[in-house]
Amino acid sequence: MLALCVSLSPSLRAEASGHLSDTDLGRKVMVDYIVHFAHHLQWPIEVFSGSAAPFRICVMGEDELVAPLTARLHRHRVQGRLVALEQVNDGEMLRARSCQIVVMGDMDAERMAKAVGALEFFPVLTVSDVNRFAILGGMVEFAGSGADMALQLNKTRLDRAELKMGNSLFRLSRQVN
Repeated sequence: MLALCVSLSPSLRAEASGHLSDTDLGRKVMVDYIVHFAHHLQWPIEVFSGSAAPFRICVMGEDELVAPLTARLHRHRVQGRLVALEQVNDGEMLRARSCQIVVMGDMDAERMAKAVGALEFFPVLTVSDVNRFAILGGMVEFAGSGADMALQLNKTRLDRAELKMGNSLFRLSRQVN
C-alpha cells in the first residue's frame, strides 16, 4: 500500500471532523481528486460498451459527495465521454461493476469489505474517506483530515483491476507499513 501526502489549507484543520467529506472544503478536495483520477487513470477499452458509452461514476452508501459531484460533473467529459453520475446500492454489485469509479460513503466494515471484495478483479476504481478503507481492499483512501490529509493507495488492488495510474503519482507516494 502506498500513501501520497497532501497538504491542505490550515483553515480546513480547524473545521475537520471524522471524515474529510464532513466539511465543504473536504468535499471539494475529494471531488477534485476524483475528477483528477478520472482524467489520469487508464481503463481497459473493453469496459465501455461502445464509443458513445458514458464514463460512469457511481456513489454507494451514505455519501455527502452526491451534490458536489453533481455540480462539478454537469456536462463534464472524461476521455471524450460524457460523465454519468449514478447512485448504486451495495446489493447492486453487477451494476457497480459497470462503473468506472465507485465512491463509497459511510457503511459498516462488513458491508464495505463485501462491496470492495465483489469489485476485486474488475476495472472499477474504488475511493472513500472511510477509515481503514485501503486495508479493507479499497483502492484509494482519503485518510486523515485537514492539513494532515493523505491518500493511501492499495497498489495490489489497482494492479488486479488492470487500472493504469501515471508514474508521477507513485513518485510522490511513500510506502506505508
